Amino acid sequence: MKFKKLTVMCAVLSGLLLGSSVMTAVPATAYAASNDKQVTIYLTRHGETTGNVMQRVQGSSDFPLTKNGITVANDLGYGLKGIKFKHAYTGNLTRQEVTAQQALKYSANPNTKITTTPMLREGGYGSFEGDSIEADNQKIANVYGYQDGKQFQQATGKDYWNKLQDAYHKLDTDNSQNTKLAKSDRAESSAQVQKRMNSELLHIAKTTQKQGGGNVLVVSSGMSINEYLSTISKKYDGKPMQNAAVTKLVYKNGKLHVDGPIGTLHYVNKGKKIAANK
Repeated sequence: MKFKKLTVMCAVLSGLLLGSSVMTAVPATAYAASNDKQVTIYLTRHGETTGNVMQRVQGSSDFPLTKNGITVANDLGYGLKGIKFKHAYTGNLTRQEVTAQQALKYSANPNTKITTTPMLREGGYGSFEGDSIEADNQKIANVYGYQDGKQFQQATGKDYWNKLQDAYHKLDTDNSQNTKLAKSDRAESSAQVQKRMNSELLHIAKTTQKQGGGNVLVVSSGMSINEYLSTISKKYDGKPMQNAAVTKLVYKNGKLHVDGPIGTLHYVNKGKKIAANK
């Protein structure tokens, strides 16, 4: 027995020193299985809506995609072609779900199941839903003592979107609009938005990993995405999230990490060229 053990130890040491097949004896399938469990989430903002065009506070209100918004969602799909999506998740708003439907259709993933959840919806603005953004700017700026919305945005930098959400929350908590909304229907705080987004995205990542890993399309909204990304990435700079912009997230060691640029239009621009040549 001692002789056998010594022989095995010598063989292992020889392999370490000489780079022999001892180190490559692990079956390739073992590595493949490990790589297969990687989860990549394509976190995407919805296409252009009627609310975007009219400069309205959208939040939980269900503004539909414009004709241009559908075209952009189609372009996104063309640009994502070649990526196999195991599953898709969206907020429970039409603009989010239709964006996912179009993107999956034109990326050759028409049979990918879409799960909708309120956890991925836009930040709620309560009594301010449907307001003119321009009309609300002064009220929001006054919460922090700024002269106007432009000064507020310039002064707060990458914290702008969180502070904007929190200003709506404060004003609605104080019932500045004198509405009869229940507390549960009033504007959310940035912490509330971040908590539900983080919880849902981690749930999606863990569920996908248990199913063997893969790519997942997630469609949400600009404010919610910005508020979430501000908590997980040092690369986050607070720039506005454009329609159909994508941020790739990779799940590793129990956490989601940004992989690549934040809010890229690479897939939309790529798809636009493909569509133009059809």
